[in-house]
Amino acid sequence: METVYFYSRTDEKVMKKVLDDDLFDEIVPTINECKFMGIDKDGFCMYMKARDDMVDKARKLLAESPAKELKGEEGEAILRAFREQAEAAEAGMGTLFG
Repeated sequence: METVYFYSRTDEKVMKKVLDDDLFDEIVPTINECKFMGIDKDGFCMYMKARDDMVDKARKLLAESPAKELKGEEGEAILRAFREQAEAAEAGMGTLFG
């Protein structure tokens, strides 16, 4: 399962504490500044891809945090941006080692 979240710059310290949970060591979310990804938000986008049960546990932990799950068109746009970024990185690695 894949999901994306957003949190603002002002919540960065709080989110670092939330993300210190062992669960996130297993999931290893990808976190980027939204503007770096072409998204017009001042903060961070977080992408998680893991088994359904792990994402469900992460959702429960994040429900009490400043992070907000992004759904609908906005969520899909950010999912696409993360996927494109991953594909570009894989293509670059193929060029290096191919």
